[in-house]
Amino acid sequence: MRRITVALTALLALTGCGQNGGEGGLKDAMAAVSGEGPAAAYFEYGEPAWWRDLGVKAGAAEARRWLPASVSGLGSFASAAAALPEATGMTPTAGTRAISIGVPPQQAFRFDGEVDADAVRKKLTAHGAKPREMGGHEGLSFSPGDEIDLSRTIVPGVTNQLNQVVVTDSLVATASSPDPLTAVLGGKTTLADKPAYAAMASCLGDVAAATIMTPSPPSMAVTLYGVGLRRPADLNARPVNVICVLPTASAAADVERALKSRLTPTGAMSDGGTYSKHASEIAHDRVSSDDHTVLRAVLTLNDTTNAMFANQMLVRGDLQTLTKP
Repeated sequence: MRRITVALTALLALTGCGQNGGEGGLKDAMAAVSGEGPAAAYFEYGEPAWWRDLGVKAGAAEARRWLPASVSGLGSFASAAAALPEATGMTPTAGTRAISIGVPPQQAFRFDGEVDADAVRKKLTAHGAKPREMGGHEGLSFSPGDEIDLSRTIVPGVTNQLNQVVVTDSLVATASSPDPLTAVLGGKTTLADKPAYAAMASCLGDVAAATIMTPSPPSMAVTLYGVGLRRPADLNARPVNVICVLPTASAAADVERALKSRLTPTGAMSDGGTYSKHASEIAHDRVSSDDHTVLRAVLTLNDTTNAMFANQMLVRGDLQTLTKP
């Protein structure tokens, strides 16, 4: 059945059809976390299961360019993913979806899918974790707060992200402290319930990797940034990146003018080249949802460009520069 689903997804991608904007994967993931707290500052999403079914795996030459997308949603666990199963019993890359919320120290992570909960509990207990109730959830904890114990190296590169853990047969949630842990497990008001974030999901559409965040430092011109990677029809398809910008009402015209004039194939990049080196096709439009109008740019990437190019733009601050009035 899963193979049929993937084939149908590929056909829909080729014909330009698919889920309604933001529905399904991304929108469902946003509905799984609290909208009050760290997710409002940073939300990262990925679908490990979808990429696995497409054939993206380490060692496959034709899948190499898609590997960064396959670990979207793992956040700071991405670099430690290979060591996590043996050390903790957690295998985020074997799940159905991955979610990271918040910025340090208010980060939390959630991996949904089939979980060997007993194995996770056994390994964490062996490392010294103790049973503790956190926000109404029974879990395991190495410390009651967000303390960092550098002498306890469970996984190289991981500090206090595993301080608090809730594990069931269908998910693992971890955080440095109880509050973000509770937030990643849901809430009365979810991120999908907030009109600005729902509009961002509608703009991004049917993506298998996405990041939504507020400007840092806060901006008087932009409320939210979002970037995503649309599902490729197959491993040989050209990646299509989506950039979404929600401007403030007072700066909307200036931000749109800046984005449309700068983000073009002939537009200058910070390294001195032009965007045509990475994307020969860049289309601009708007998406309206619930009294919010989001500016959108769709980039069809060249064969040699990193499939997560738009995400790199966001991380480097290039997108913020492009939208500065």
